[in-house]
Amino acid sequence: MAKLAQYKERLLNEFENRNDEWTYADFEKRLSEIKKGAYYQDAKGIIITAHKLGQWPKTVKRYLFTNYKSFGNVSAEFVSIFNEIYSSTSDEEKESFGIK
Repeated sequence: MAKLAQYKERLLNEFENRNDEWTYADFEKRLSEIKKGAYYQDAKGIIITAHKLGQWPKTVKRYLFTNYKSFGNVSAEFVSIFNEIYSSTSDEEKESFGIK
């Protein structure tokens, strides 16, 4: 099993425990505050790894859904993960993200 760096675990735990309406951009901004020189490609890797580990499901879902809502799609690296999560999400929850 892959082991995440402590700063990545802290970031994921922080967002998993948030109850506000944060977006993928908030996640990316916070990452750049925690790890100088990090940017959106680093955030993508963290989200993909979190999903592969089967942890931080709220964070993975909110990151992907808010990204999709902003751009109307997700980048190629996310397509299979997005489709998996999207297909298992209720219509009501999709509506709450504005992506139904």
